[in-house]
Formats: sequence, C-alpha cells, structure tokens
Amino acid sequence: MTGSPTSSRPGLAVTLVGGSLATTSARAARLLSGAPAANAAREVDRPGTDSAEFADELATDLVAAWEDGLRGDVVIALEPEADVTELALVLEFVLDSHRPSVPVVVRDVVAVTSVHEVMSTLLGSSGTGGPGAADEDVDLPGRLARRLEFASIVLLTDVSWSAAPAGTRHVTDLLSHLAPGATIVSESSLLSVRSPTAPLRRGRAHRLGASMGWQQRLAGRGPSSQSRRGISAHVFRDPRPFHPERLMHAVAHVLVPDQVGRIARSRGFTRLATRPGVVGSWASAGEVLDLDPTAVPTWDVDSPAGQEIVFFGLDLDGAALDAALGACLLSPGELLAGPMSWGTYADPFPEWPAAHHHH
Repeated sequence: MTGSPTSSRPGLAVTLVGGSLATTSARAARLLSGAPAANAAREVDRPGTDSAEFADELATDLVAAWEDGLRGDVVIALEPEADVTELALVLEFVLDSHRPSVPVVVRDVVAVTSVHEVMSTLLGSSGTGGPGAADEDVDLPGRLARRLEFASIVLLTDVSWSAAPAGTRHVTDLLSHLAPGATIVSESSLLSVRSPTAPLRRGRAHRLGASMGWQQRLAGRGPSSQSRRGISAHVFRDPRPFHPERLMHAVAHVLVPDQVGRIARSRGFTRLATRPGVVGSWASAGEVLDLDPTAVPTWDVDSPAGQEIVFFGLDLDGAALDAALGACLLSPGELLAGPMSWGTYADPFPEWPAAHHHH
C-alpha cells in the first residue's frame, strides 16, 4: 500500500491498480502515489485465496490507517490474478456498511495494459497467428477483459498518440465500447487526469459496475446493432432457450472471424434448454467462452428471459451473428415438446455446480 502524505483530503481516496504483470502495476502505483521506486506497493494475496476475504481485510487496514492519521490518496497494486471487480465492490460494500462514518472511499480503478496485449489477447493479432498469451493461460483473456471493462482509467504502456497505427485505433475504439466512461491515458499523462482536490464520493465502484459497456447496451443505451468496418457492437436478444449441442457447434465452427467477424468480448445472460431452472452468465474474451450459473432466480420478475448477449469486436456482421445464434435456438416443435423432452438433449457444456453465486 502506498499513500501520498497529503492532508488536503479529510479522508482516504483509494485507487486500485491491476494489470497482467505485477511489475507494471507496481510502477503505475508508484507513479500515482509519488512513492520512491524502492517502496513496495501493497499486493493482493496469491492465487487460490478469496478476493472477498482480502477486501474485508483491506477495509480493516484502511480504516486503521485513517484512524492513525493517514490522509490523502492511497494506491494499491493488485496481483495479476486478482478479481478487481469483486475486490472493489466488496471493499466498497464493507466500508459503507460497517464504517459509514469513516471517509475511506474508492476513488479510481486503473487497468494497466498495452496495445500489444489487447491486440494479441482479445483481437487475435499477435503476429503468430494465434491469440498470443491466451494459448498458455486460458484465463488470461477473461481477466484482461474484466479488468478493462470495470476500469475508470486505462493506462496503455506502449501507446504513441502522435503516430497511432491502425492497431492502436482498434484498441482505443474497443476500450471505448467496453468501458465508455473510462479515461485512456499513456504513462506521461497518467497524473494529469486526476485532480488532487476532487471531492470524495461514495458508491464509485458500484457506478463503475453499472456503467460497463455491456450493461449499458443491455439497458438500451447506445445503438443496439452496428455492421461496419472497424470496432462495433451488436446485441442479440431472443426469449427462446438454446439447444446446447447446436450452440457448442456454433461456438466452435460458426462464431469465427471469417463468418461473423472477430469477436473480442461478449457478455450477457443465456438460457440452455437442458438447464431450464438456471439463468446462465455468458462471457467470452478472445477465443475463450465461459458459461456459468448465476444466482438470479428464473422466477424473478426482473430475470432475463432467454438470450441477452452483447458482442464487441472487429468487423462484426450483425446479420450473420443473428443467423448463427438463431439456428441454435429451439424450434417451434422443440418448444412445444416441453422440458421433459429438452432434458434428453445432448449437453456438451461443463456441468454447473448446485451451489453458485452471481458474478
């Protein structure tokens, strides 16, 4: 944990910094805090630990630091494996619910990345014909995408605004879709986007969660469908459930760049016919798709019906996406057959645990 020894603020403004490399996150944290290079930033605990538990411990530490007289900005560098979304939301919840009178609030969430990382991991342009590091770490694309879409500031370590190539434009366009409210900066301009006298406001992390690009699209903000060269977004909606076997085939053979365009990120909610009592979370990043259960009850009045999925990518063909996904939906005859029949369908997706939580 690094903090600026200023007392111009009555409380502590907490900034969380995360990236795929601990060294770049620590460097960004030192730049933001003004700490000497020799000072190590506080890092989240190692893989296998619980982000929520760490957030609770961190809240206790921050309150103790405030009670000991620390004021101003506190910058925390996170380990690459940290779930920054869960960490920030739980930290804010604990601070607000258990210590409402203590002025310790989340100020910013900084995602540290590079044009090269986004291009190779999410847009599949590594120069080697594959998704770059995603071949070695299947969780990397998802971690990167979650980090970017939840950020208030995105730091690009290799950007040159004076002579931005097409790759840089694609990356900045994608970032503007994933995190519409985020500020995109280089190292040289990182400090210029933060006002030292800005007032502290509670609820920052939860506002970041609500402002993510896919949430905005599902809420009807921004055009729902675009088909053009460059980075664009497309929303697919249908009340019918997917036939899981047909969906698996489409994911492997149809939702590919030469047929629908390059899908960099997709998020939303899904229903599989073989799992009628569960609302699924759909999340793809680069070439990796994760389908997980949510804690949203299917009978809830606000529960998503059928499919609500937002796609972000390069040269997306909205009509082709609709056709590919539409072919995976249950036909009228299959719908009439009912859940007893649906339960006999082949389902190649990993089994969902009985106990689950909403991501």
